[in-house]
Amino acid sequence: MKHPLLNYAIALIRFENKIELNTKIENHHILQSLCRQMNYFRLKPTESFEGKDKIKYHFTNNDCVKGLTKLPSHGIFLAPNVIAEDGSANKTWSNTNKIIDLLTKEKLTPFPALLSITAISGDYMKFSILGGVGKSTQKMAPQEAALCLITLLTNRKPCLQYRENKGQGKQPDLFNTCIIPDLPQKGMSKFIKIIDVLAHQKLPNEIYYGKVLPPSQKQKRTGYEPKRPTLFNGNFPNASRSSALSSISLLGSIGDLAKEAEYSTLARSLLEEMKEKAIYMIKYGKASSFSINNHIIDIAKNGYLRQVVDSIYHTELLKQGRRNRSGLSGKEKNESEHEYQKFDLFSARFLQLFNNPSFKDFLSFRAEYPNPIELLFNTYFNKMENIDLEIVKSARHLGKRLNLVAYLAAKAEIKEGTPNYFEKLREQKAKVLVELESAAFSAKSGDALIAQVVTRAGRLSGLDMPEEADLFMEKAMSNEITLEQAKNLLIAFSRLKNKKEAEEQPSLDEEISEIKESEIGSNANI
Repeated sequence: MKHPLLNYAIALIRFENKIELNTKIENHHILQSLCRQMNYFRLKPTESFEGKDKIKYHFTNNDCVKGLTKLPSHGIFLAPNVIAEDGSANKTWSNTNKIIDLLTKEKLTPFPALLSITAISGDYMKFSILGGVGKSTQKMAPQEAALCLITLLTNRKPCLQYRENKGQGKQPDLFNTCIIPDLPQKGMSKFIKIIDVLAHQKLPNEIYYGKVLPPSQKQKRTGYEPKRPTLFNGNFPNASRSSALSSISLLGSIGDLAKEAEYSTLARSLLEEMKEKAIYMIKYGKASSFSINNHIIDIAKNGYLRQVVDSIYHTELLKQGRRNRSGLSGKEKNESEHEYQKFDLFSARFLQLFNNPSFKDFLSFRAEYPNPIELLFNTYFNKMENIDLEIVKSARHLGKRLNLVAYLAAKAEIKEGTPNYFEKLREQKAKVLVELESAAFSAKSGDALIAQVVTRAGRLSGLDMPEEADLFMEKAMSNEITLEQAKNLLIAFSRLKNKKEAEEQPSLDEEISEIKESEIGSNANI
C-alpha cells in the first residue's frame, strides 16, 4: 500500500489511535476513523445570519442538507477538506455509508474504485477481443476504499479551495484541493503531527467566520447572503490568498514552526525529509505532482519562506499597479487580475524549479518587490548561479541605489499636492525603473552595462553610486561574471523597494514581516 492516499490514511489512523509503526492496523481502527471523518463533511452557521455582517461556521455531517435546496443560500457549504464537488458530494456520502456497512459486517466484497471514493480514478474504456467496447471500473477491497475515503474526508490534512482561472474576463472554477506529500510512513507520521498543530492549534478563531452580504437592489440581492468562511483559503496559518502559491505557503507555515522551541526539531526534520520528494495536489478528477527545490526548503527550515511568499503576493507589477486596487473599470480589473494570476503561476514555478529558465520567466514580469525577496535573490545567485556572495552583496548595493534614483527622479517630477499624488508618484517611478532596465537590457558588454546604467542614473539624480558597489562593477567590466548574470543581478536588485520611500509614504499594502539586514546577507541563511 504505497499510494499516497492509502499511505496518508494509514499514518492518520496510527496518529489518531497512537498505534506504533510495527503494530498492525485492525479493521475496527479503519471503521472508527472513517466514521469520525464523516463529522467534518459540511460547514454551516452556528446561528441565524439574518441581520449580521459576519457569521461563525462549524463542522457537521451531511444530514443538515435534508429537505434543503440551494444550500449556499442557507449558509451550508461542502467543507474544503472534502475532495469532491457539490454535485458529487451526495455520492461520496452514500458510498461512504456503503463501505461502512461492508466493514461493519466484515465482508470482503470488492468495491468499484469510483471517482466519488478515490477522486482520481473511475470508469475507463474496455475493448473486447470480440470487437465490443464498453465501460469498466477497477475493483478494490473495502478496506482500501475506506482508506481512500479517510484521506479525502479528513480535516487533518492541508486543504483549500483552489481557484483555477479559465481566462481573462471569465469566472474561475473553484475546487476543493488537498496537498499530500509522497513520504514513507515515518515521514508521513511527522507530516500529520505538524499539520495537526497547524490546523488545530495555530489557526486563529477568525478563520471560521464568513461575511454576510446585506440585501441590495443594485446587486439584485433580495435577502442576506452568507459567504464562505476564510477557512476556504487554507486550513493552515498564513495560507497565501493566491491559489498558485498555496503549496509553497504551506512549507512556509511548517517553517514558522521550526522557529518555535517546542516544534523546531520535528518541523526541521520533516522539511529535510521533503527534499526531492513529490508533493501531490489532489482535487476531484485530477491530481498534479511537483517537488520543491532543496534550497527553497532550506529557506523554510530557517523560518523565512513565509515572508518570501507574502512578498511575492505583495509584489507590484509596474504596468498594472497594485494588486486589487480600486478605481479600475471592469475591463481594467479583469486585465490586472489576469496578469497577476500569470505572475503567481510563474512565481510558483520559480520556487519549485529554482533554475535559470524559471528565473528568467519570473524576471520577465517588470515589477517592484518588497525587501524580503532579497533573500530569495541572494540564494538563487549564490547557490544556483555560483556567484560569490560578496559580488551578490555588492550588486545589491548598486541595485538599491538605482531604485532610490528612480524614486527621487519621480519626486522631482511629481510635485506634492498634486491630485492622487502617491499614485502618480508610483507611476512616474515605474517609468524611470523601466527606463533604467531598458538601458541595462540594451548593453552589449559588461563595460557598456555599467557605463549606460550608471551614467543615466547620475543624470537623473546627481547621486554617486555607493562605494560598496565597486566590486560588482569591477567584476562585470572584467567579464569575471557573464553579461547575462550582470544584467540579471542589476535588474533584480533594482526592483527592491528602498527604505527612504517606505519611510516617506503611507503603506498601501498589508504589513510583511521584515527579515533583518544581517540575516538577509548571512551565509548561514542561504
